[in-house]
Amino acid sequence: MKSAASIVVWALLVATAPGEALRASGGGDTPQDDRAPLLAMLHDGRFDAARAEAVRLGAGGTSDDLFFAAFVTYWHLVFEDDSLELQATLERQLDAAIDAAEREMRLGGEGPSALWGGSSHLLMAQLRASERRPLSAAFEAKKAKRLLETATKRGENPSDAFFGLGTYNYMADTVPNYVKGLRALLFLPRGDRDKGLEQLAIAAARSPHFAFEARTLLVTIYANRHERLYDEALREKSNLLEQSPDRVASQYAAARLDVSLGRNASALDHVERATARAVALGDVHPVVLRCLDLLKARAEFASFRPDLAAGTARRAIASGRGLYPGVRSDLEALLAAAERTAAGVDWTALKAATPGTAAPEAIALAAAAPERPLLALLAGDAELRAGQPEAARMWLDKAAASGLAPVLLAGCQLRQGQASDLLGERTRAVDYYKRAAATPGFWAKDAAFYYQKTPFRGAP
Repeated sequence: MKSAASIVVWALLVATAPGEALRASGGGDTPQDDRAPLLAMLHDGRFDAARAEAVRLGAGGTSDDLFFAAFVTYWHLVFEDDSLELQATLERQLDAAIDAAEREMRLGGEGPSALWGGSSHLLMAQLRASERRPLSAAFEAKKAKRLLETATKRGENPSDAFFGLGTYNYMADTVPNYVKGLRALLFLPRGDRDKGLEQLAIAAARSPHFAFEARTLLVTIYANRHERLYDEALREKSNLLEQSPDRVASQYAAARLDVSLGRNASALDHVERATARAVALGDVHPVVLRCLDLLKARAEFASFRPDLAAGTARRAIASGRGLYPGVRSDLEALLAAAERTAAGVDWTALKAATPGTAAPEAIALAAAAPERPLLALLAGDAELRAGQPEAARMWLDKAAASGLAPVLLAGCQLRQGQASDLLGERTRAVDYYKRAAATPGFWAKDAAFYYQKTPFRGAP
């Protein structure tokens, strides 16, 4: 558990923390210089190719060259966040970029050098926060803010700097009150939520290098527990896909949001698109492929197809590649749960069906095995997706009364709420959503919060 002091810095930087927002993002997709190929490689998870490209571009040893060399390592570390080797490499690379920026600024290159020095300090602050070094992280964040502001005052295009400044301003203003008190003790500058969101929006629209990060950060911010502005998150997701429709990172980011909102069919479509592109490219890093597998298995399990989820998790583990400890642990836990849940059911009739689409087959299975609440749940979900809320509620009520594991029960309650919404029973629907939202570990908890504010109007 993080200490109180660590929470200060972590809260300020959580929007770009390894394992969270940046697992669902990528680099800017429309840079105006020769780094476009490098950033495109990062967007697609081609870390080895990106590293080679950074070496090719970085012969001059300037602060921008050194920053982007570090940026490649940073992106690899985002997906493999427990690698001590990558952490040490990133620290060395960021130190080199910061030293180069300071040297260049002493020689009069304050504008561009301040941008890359500030961006390097921002990544260093995040690294220090992940190492549970809050004071060091706080000072790095403070330096980042100062240098990024200097860059905007020296005539540089502000949209690149606005990614870091927007992140700082938003997070520094929205942390809890007790954290703000600790922030003052650490002499961190005040933030401004509205200004931060405005800066991020500008960066998302105009930044030559960080437009993609800013856009995915907006998705994450609007969907986080402090905001819960899910319509805005979905709007930014659409903007992201319009801006960069083909990248692996775009589809992965969209799928992550969809899983959190219970939009499992849409999530599976995005994962399929990302996986197809990864296969076509041929050199996407294995850890990215395993993260896609994990997301796919979660969407399948959440669609009440534990048989499909078990197959996906089993194949991912059997690949033997890209299984860093966090991903392996999650896949093994999901495999065990899926195998346990799927046991004793003949899934043959549904093998070729996309989750949620085989209503007749699901109903036939449920009718043939009335003692299995999972099958009643599957039938209810299929009827709901087919636009039959009355029939769906009959099956869902039967499943809920028959005894379900807590996470399955929360999924059932979410769908009971959706069926009630479609039947015009809003009070009853909200009660179901509140019960689902109170379940620990429920992957679609955001959906339960979303529909408490916005009535469900049909499957997306």
